[in-house]
Amino acid sequence: MEIIVNGTPADLNPEELSLGQILGDLDGRLEAAGGIIVSIKLDGTPIDADTLPSIADRPGNGPGRLEISAESSTTMRASAIRTLLELIDAAAKADAANLPAVVKTWDRYRNVFDGLYAAEEASFLDAFAAELEAGPAGLPIAAAKITFFFNERLTELEDPAGSMQTAARIFENLRPELAEVSVRMQTGKDSDAIKTMMVTVELINKAVRLLPEFSRAVPGAADFSVDGKNVGEFFDGFNDILRELAGAFESRDGVLIGDLAEYEILPRLDLFFKAATGALTSS
Repeated sequence: MEIIVNGTPADLNPEELSLGQILGDLDGRLEAAGGIIVSIKLDGTPIDADTLPSIADRPGNGPGRLEISAESSTTMRASAIRTLLELIDAAAKADAANLPAVVKTWDRYRNVFDGLYAAEEASFLDAFAAELEAGPAGLPIAAAKITFFFNERLTELEDPAGSMQTAARIFENLRPELAEVSVRMQTGKDSDAIKTMMVTVELINKAVRLLPEFSRAVPGAADFSVDGKNVGEFFDGFNDILRELAGAFESRDGVLIGDLAEYEILPRLDLFFKAATGALTSS
């Protein structure tokens, strides 16, 4: 069988594989490269999700032509977010008369693009949907909040290098605050310390979120290391610290929270951002 991906013959031997296995293999390769399958044709006939199970067991060593179209997942997400921001703007300006049309458009958008959004992003979409159902009164404020959130996500997709530099600057501003968490936890300034830790966790999430696009966009960043470890190994160890931090918050252990902030999280973030900005400098 002839297997074509974006007009080019695929580097794949289909002799002992079924079509389902072939598609699974190609989907994995494309995902690793930051791509996503957007359409499939078999012998010129489009294959949708409902049809796919019926061809999955077909042998790959027979005659035929399997054509796959793929796009960059980054491009798709960025396009989806730009459309989302336009829709949110329209909702913020809607009155009672035209809001039902906006709601219908919103529902169609969610049906098409929901699969591109992570759980946290989907929670923002769900919250805005509730505001749409409640009526136009609260939409301008809700729109401002969700617009800020998704503008940041769009910037991360469009400029991962710049976004990583921004994250590094945030860390530098946060550095003295992290060093003071232990003291604040022991001197009655718990709320300030907890706010610092919440910002820190968000910064860590941002760094992790940026890594895939940063690694693809910055020459040499795909294999940069942190303290002699690849990025995956580094964050595996970091995750253990974050789990310990969550337990410390749950047990209200102020001493442990302060120790983790000053002696574990602060030096690890320092190592990470030095490595990331170093990759930018050497690219």
